[in-house]
This record gives sequence, structure tokens and C-alpha cells, in this order.
Amino acid sequence: MDTGNLIAFIKKFSFGRLIASGILLRIAIAIVDGVFGLEINETPNFNIFIFAIAFAYTIFWMFNKSYSEEDE
Repeated sequence: MDTGNLIAFIKKFSFGRLIASGILLRIAIAIVDGVFGLEINETPNFNIFIFAIAFAYTIFWMFNKSYSEEDE
């Protein structure tokens, strides 16, 4: 992979989507945890699991066929 491809890949990556999906996941898990009392937050490495799920979602979004880049 040359530098041009790496830069194009990084430009396509959305840090905003990563942060937003992480926040929404934490809110959804807090609601489910509060309603059902599952104590999900007590899981070791809970924050790493949330980050991994949000990161996977962001990567899958990048390679979605319906995603279209804005013309500059």
C-alpha cells in the first residue's frame, strides 16, 4: 500500500462516527443494564469491548457500497 492509498483510507475514516457510535452504545447499554439489572458495566475490559464494537461499525460503514464520497 503506497502513501496515496493510505491517505485516501484515512480521509474516508470518520472519527466523529466512531465517537458518536461509542457514546450511543454506552447509553443503550446503560438503559438495558438499568432495566434488567444485568451488571454489564462490571465486565472486565468493558470500555475496550465498547470501543471494538464502535470501531468495527465505523470500518464496516467505510466499506459500505451505498456510501458515496462528496465531490470536492
